[in-house]
Formats: sequence, structure tokens, C-alpha cells
Amino acid sequence: MLNIGIYVEPVGSGIGGSETVVAVLAEALAKNHRVDLWHHIPSLSAEHLAESSGTDLNNVTLRYVERNRNPPQLSRRNPWRHYKASRGLQAALSETYDVFVAVVHDIPPFCHAARGALIVLFPAPTAPYVKLGGGFLIKSAVRHPARYLYQSWEWKKRMDSYQVKTAISDFSRVWARRHWRIECEVVYPPVDTRFRRAEKESILLSVGRFTMEGEGHGKKQPEMLATFRQMEVEGLRGWEYFCVGGIRDSPEHHLYFTELQDLGAGSRVQIIANVERDRLKSLYERASIFWHAAGYGDDDDAQPVYAEHFGISTVEAMAAGCVPVVINKGGQREIVLHGVNGFLWDTLKELKEYSGALINDAQLRVRMSAAARESASRFSRKAFVENFLKRLIGSH
Repeated sequence: MLNIGIYVEPVGSGIGGSETVVAVLAEALAKNHRVDLWHHIPSLSAEHLAESSGTDLNNVTLRYVERNRNPPQLSRRNPWRHYKASRGLQAALSETYDVFVAVVHDIPPFCHAARGALIVLFPAPTAPYVKLGGGFLIKSAVRHPARYLYQSWEWKKRMDSYQVKTAISDFSRVWARRHWRIECEVVYPPVDTRFRRAEKESILLSVGRFTMEGEGHGKKQPEMLATFRQMEVEGLRGWEYFCVGGIRDSPEHHLYFTELQDLGAGSRVQIIANVERDRLKSLYERASIFWHAAGYGDDDDAQPVYAEHFGISTVEAMAAGCVPVVINKGGQREIVLHGVNGFLWDTLKELKEYSGALINDAQLRVRMSAAARESASRFSRKAFVENFLKRLIGSH
């Protein structure tokens, strides 16, 4: 039996894809090992995470840790002291374990376990002297050669402390190479593909965290609500839009949620926060069309982090026979084959047009629904666990 620590770095609104990844991994590892799950969400409980992710976490211990926002300052006189301080920062996350897994957007802590594994969601910051979007800051390196040599050396030591490096999509793998100068293997994240075959209804569905402007990875609910409202103005009848997602429990987020409800007022819209897993699965099973818009209006080169890094909710929808009409960005391109198992759109006009084609053609919906179900199976939770554990434990 191994002592295993899992660390999920993102701090977001509610429970999303990164929390689902660690929950599925923790559940699988806890069958034969002792597992701790480190996180930065004060209100998170094992019961809430298990219910939201559809996992059994009875044998997993959740441990909250405050996020450290004060990295040690580099001294020109004593870089070795800086290195020791950097290595020591957050050492408690990994030093007592045989195996440590870090699931990150941000720079991972040094791994002190005998074996370390990275799951890169998306490499949001860059390595030292690497431009946002890739490329080398050569002028800065020439001006400060000693600093450049030290920081590059420390960065390599940090990344080398992880023997296994994976990314959740080819999109994230490419950016990990550009931003972090590391090579990752793609291990697609776990998706719950266990859905009943239910009679489809005239429902459009979107699923994603409700995040306020400035919080980062927004799911563009206002744009989708406005698009549905426009479709109604242009004559859409008999269809309903369910806008579903997790949200943090704070006065600011409650106010933001109220603003979204105001946007949907007067339309056949239901905006639902922190929905129970069973109800969410029922919505997937009943819905006919699935929408996703993360990254809309954002510059792909300047802000690639805002695109969907993979698309767990898209695959869940497909597994339930819901036809995806999703933005042509990020990991969505690895999931949806345009015109076969769904549609990829670049403009809100195309979102309306592709959705309208499905709404007006029941046979097209049935054909694409079957193709979506079939293609979703390769992203199952079983496939993730097998693919990741053979890298993590298989050669340990």
C-alpha cells in the first residue's frame, strides 16, 4: 500500500472539471492505497465533491491548504538560499508521500515524493524568459545573464522533480511545450459516460461554472442567453434553454447570478446553480442540443487559457445523445467532428444557424445523436484510470 497525495491547484467557482479529475483519480487509487486530496476551496467537503462528481470518496481524506501568494524573492548574492526556499515552499504537500500527483494550471510546487506526476490542465503562466504565446525573451536574458541561467536551471529542476508529465488534451500539450518547455503525453480526462437512453425533448443545454468577469476562465453564459433570446425574437417556439453550472457561495457571486437571471427574464430559460448530479444527468438525457462558448471573443494567441482546455461537459452531453454545437476552439476540436457528431462554430450567427438546422430536422438530430454517443465512449472514466495509472504506478 502506497501513501499518495493528490493536489488540485485551481481555485474556481464551484466544482468543475479539475475537481472531477482528482475525484475520479482519488476514488480509483483509494481502492488499494491511502490517499489524501489537497485543495484550496474552504467550503469543499468530501460529501459535496463525491455527490457532484458521481464518485465514492469514503476512503479519501480531503485536506484544505491556503494558497501561497508570496514566493521567495531572488537574491543576486545568494541564489542557493532562494533555491532552498523555493524547494521548501509547499513542501508539506508532497514530502510525506510515496507518490504525488499535481493537477495544475499554475506553476507546480517542487515534488518531494519518490515519484511525481503532473496533470497539466493548461499552462497559464510561462517559464522564465518565455513569452506569452511562446518564444524567447532574448533581450531580457542578455541583460541579466546570471539571473537567466539561475532561473532556467531552477525551472528545469522543478519540472524534473516530476517523472510523469501528462496533459489533458493535445491543445494543452502544445501549450505546455510553448509555455513550460516540457513534453507531455496526452491522457484525456475522465468523463462519466453512463447515461440512460431517454426520450429527447426540445431542450437546449449548457453546463459550466458561473464565473464573474475577471475570474479567468469564463463560460460566456451572457452571450448564450442573448443568442437564445435572439432566436426567440426570430421565431423560435417550443424550445427551452437550461443554463446550468456551479457557483461560489459569496455575495458577489449571488449578485452575478441574479444579473444572469435578469438576462433570461421573459424567455423560456431556466438558470440553475449547483444542481444535484442526478438532476444534471437527467437534463443531459432529456436535452437534444448542447451549447458551449468558452473562449468566444478572446484572442487565441494572447489568451489561449480562456478556451476550453478539453471539454468534459461536452463529452458528457454527447454520451447522453445530446448533439454538441460548440465553439471551434481549444480541446473542443479534439472531441467534435464537424458535421458528423456535432457542429463547431466561430460566430454567434453560426451558433444560431447550426442549432436551427438541428431544431428543424429531426432525422439530422437522431443521426448526429447516435454518432455523438458512439464517439464519447473513448473518453470514459475507465479509459482515463487505465491510461494514467499505467504511467503512474505501472513503472513504479
